[in-house]
Amino acid sequence: MSMKALGLNATKTIFAKQAELTRPVQSVLNFKREPEKSLDQVLTRSDQELGGYSTVNFDIDPKEHCGHFYGNLSLDLPKDNPQVTRSGYAMFRTKDQNQSWLFGDSFWDWTNYSSLVLRVKGDRRKYLVNIQANTPLVTDLFQHRLFLNHPGQWETVVIPLNDFVMTNWGVIQDGSELNKGEVKSVGIGLLDKHYGPYSLKIDWIKVMTGAEVAKVATKSRMERLHS
Repeated sequence: MSMKALGLNATKTIFAKQAELTRPVQSVLNFKREPEKSLDQVLTRSDQELGGYSTVNFDIDPKEHCGHFYGNLSLDLPKDNPQVTRSGYAMFRTKDQNQSWLFGDSFWDWTNYSSLVLRVKGDRRKYLVNIQANTPLVTDLFQHRLFLNHPGQWETVVIPLNDFVMTNWGVIQDGSELNKGEVKSVGIGLLDKHYGPYSLKIDWIKVMTGAEVAKVATKSRMERLHS
């Protein structure tokens, strides 16, 4: 099919998609620059869906102008659902990507990116970064711990995409690699089996490659040295 047959708008879409793949940095969420747009892309969930008692909130912090994931984790089992034998989780994730009539997909293509980079300020809770890709089972997740060196301070966390491990209902699945060409959503969850409040602030989440990763990795090291 020729470019003329596709039409001007479709042609622009093709070149925009190609340009996106060649950028050294791609934003997933950016609450500093696009707070309302980023907030609109966020979904939250908790064990309340099964009758549990954990709370989850996500909004824009008015003082620090960042995203704020917070609430209270409860391990108490639901009173009216005896099938639930474990409780205590809260999470947020990005909404699924809008489908395109031209490309027929609903994914991010991260083929040319090497790392997920997060600018965050957290507490001492044990958070998990979750990536959902196109896999045979919708319950498959690629996960990695969000290691925070300085709770209560802003820090930059770099996670190589190849370090994410596939799990299904918390059980590690052997030999499965992240399909970087078909990423559906990104999020952060908490299920560390401890009662009490949690608070994680997010400035931005991005994917990067090449020299950009080296820059933020250097910045991250300097932050650790001077904090």
